[in-house]
Amino acid sequence: MLKNNVAIKDAPAVAPLTPELLAEIKKEDMKQAIVERFRVHSEAPAPRVAVQRGRRSPYWQPADDEC
Repeated sequence: MLKNNVAIKDAPAVAPLTPELLAEIKKEDMKQAIVERFRVHSEAPAPRVAVQRGRRSPYWQPADDEC
């Protein structure tokens, strides 16, 4: 069912892409990617916790160097 009080715009939702606009978008995207990359590296990693495992079997032997 169509409503009579609804107006439909024929104008596009976004501006058409021009080479200048595309270059600006790419530049901003690269800046954001660099910021995100170095933000991840700047955070201190969580300290590693050694897991205390049960005793080894008396039959355990280290692997040979030749394997």
